[in-house]
Amino acid sequence: MALIALAESAQDIATGFNRFLDPLPESSTEITALISECFAVSSALRQLDTAKEDPRYYLDYEYIYNDVALVRDTLDYTFIDVTRLFGGLERPFHISRRTAFRQVWQEVNDFFYQENHASLCTRLEDSRIYLTELACLLMDGRTSGDEYRVQELRDSLETLFEIQQLRLASTMNNLSLGDAGQRRPLGLFTRPREPPPGLRGGAGRYPGPMSPQSPPGFDHDYYPWCPAAPEVPTSPTTTTTFSTLSSSASASFSPNHWLPGVFCQTPPTTSLRQTGAESKCFGDDIPGASARLAREYEKLLEASFEDGDLQVRLFHRASDQRARIHCRVSRNGRFVKQCCLPLTKLSIQRDASTLKLYLISDSGRLKDIWVRLRFPNYERLVLFHCALIALRSEDVEQPVGLFNDHEMHGEKSIYAGKIRDDEFLHALRVYKDRDCGGIRLQASVLRGELKRKPVWTAFITTHIESQRWMRKAGPKTIHLADLQRFVFAEAYTPQLGPQGQHELQFESSRDAREFMDRINELADDQM
Repeated sequence: MALIALAESAQDIATGFNRFLDPLPESSTEITALISECFAVSSALRQLDTAKEDPRYYLDYEYIYNDVALVRDTLDYTFIDVTRLFGGLERPFHISRRTAFRQVWQEVNDFFYQENHASLCTRLEDSRIYLTELACLLMDGRTSGDEYRVQELRDSLETLFEIQQLRLASTMNNLSLGDAGQRRPLGLFTRPREPPPGLRGGAGRYPGPMSPQSPPGFDHDYYPWCPAAPEVPTSPTTTTTFSTLSSSASASFSPNHWLPGVFCQTPPTTSLRQTGAESKCFGDDIPGASARLAREYEKLLEASFEDGDLQVRLFHRASDQRARIHCRVSRNGRFVKQCCLPLTKLSIQRDASTLKLYLISDSGRLKDIWVRLRFPNYERLVLFHCALIALRSEDVEQPVGLFNDHEMHGEKSIYAGKIRDDEFLHALRVYKDRDCGGIRLQASVLRGELKRKPVWTAFITTHIESQRWMRKAGPKTIHLADLQRFVFAEAYTPQLGPQGQHELQFESSRDAREFMDRINELADDQM
């Protein structure tokens, strides 16, 4: 997550704790201290973000990058846990408001003390001090205090990070998030070294790796989309980053949603030749939307567009499968507005490398554009489109038959047939993108209220070049040597052959034969 966005999250947490003051006057001293520390952390994050954008320090920022990433990620986990615990305020009706706040306040205290034997306020204070020292190191070339104390803080944060990462791996039912036992890349306070010649500031400054490294299984935001960390640029660039998260189990939330499983995988990347307009949110400001969402919803995905100026978050409520999209807009590091809508109010249309989400009338007519999202490659565009369609399809309030946006503009349907997939009858389609030539499979629900909902997709552009990739195993059965499926459904079990091959079980021998013919034709076209 961008530092500015994390600073805004700290302020949101402070706002959340402010609600505890009236019902819990006996704990007002501790709550007020916690609110103050949240704002202090927000201020420290903003100070560091401002410093790293200063041309005088821009190139030196890489030397503290790993340390910044460490404190950023631990804070990220912490804020997610606090938001999850806030969900406990939605107690059964027979529990009084005061009782609900008292129980949640006790749960907050117990949870953070049990995790690393320190209160939440102490954890935030340590993070704030460490951020302040990093800013001093960046701007002045030395820390402002005892370097031994600063190193102790880093050791403590690194231990906390490993505890949080292990807990997340357990919470997400052993999804592949990287080796939780691996340590993060070395930071400035891990092992002192002599500064290289010409490094500004000199004394007290110890270089980390010459280019930033991604923590194992993590990207630069929340949880793993898992791209390689970029080199520190020599000029400003526009980036789009993705992150996923899933809260721990609670009575209000579903911890095992399928969405994190989609975005913790690393897809191939195929560049699009046509680039759409920059990402932009056109919706009306809804003050306090994020705080209200935190009380009822689980945050599943966060995507950062246009260098963090637009933060897009997807939320889910397990009780009725309601999905909402939330946009936070900033400009020059300053908050501008936040917008929020249920996905059932939006139609999803592709334009070049962008997805445009339009408001839709009760009759299905497109109205005003609500948000435009620009993507760096074909695969991410497809996955985000499929995820939105699937989330919207599961909403119990979705008007059946209203939407006609299940297929993306710019893709050509090469094949359509029926397969038996995880004991269900699905439609299997092969798409080829007219812009970049990307080829993918998609299985969708064939009948019923969920008709056309994506079940899984797989990108096969490079696979079809191999003659060994596809083999007919029976009149209606085809085996594929490799298939990375991105799944948009709960408890889905891929069809596998006796030797572990990926298996497509067609309804008819004709469908199987035509599938092989179309794939062979596509392979011939690429030669």
